[in-house]
Amino acid sequence: MAGKIGKFVAAAAVAAALVTLAGSPASAGSMAYNQRSVWLNGHPKSTDDQACVNRTIWLKSSDYTWTMSMDGAYQTRGIYLEAGTYYWVDCILPFDGRYGQYSRLSKAGSEPAFINTDWYGISAGTVTFGSTLLPFDQ
Repeated sequence: MAGKIGKFVAAAAVAAALVTLAGSPASAGSMAYNQRSVWLNGHPKSTDDQACVNRTIWLKSSDYTWTMSMDGAYQTRGIYLEAGTYYWVDCILPFDGRYGQYSRLSKAGSEPAFINTDWYGISAGTVTFGSTLLPFDQ
């Protein structure tokens, strides 16, 4: 039980500080963040808890660069988003021998958008994960 990713104390304070921005709009030309730090045991099992961070954010209509990352490794995609309020969630999912990560943007009345990937060979320790949105017209 002690090795589960959901079991951490220090990272909870960091996550709480980052999530306090929930509901604040992304200003024109600025990057929006949805990130959290969490301790990983380096030996994931599918029975371990997942770790997530989420926020609600208002976005203007624009093309965005959406980048999901974990301690320097990243996946990026371009996406067009209509103006509106979005629910943004990033999670690390433990599987046997690897970690999966996904980022999801959901807006009422629209299909959700995703980025996902698998990460291998992650050592035990604290990692920062999540995603960013940067409008093209910065």
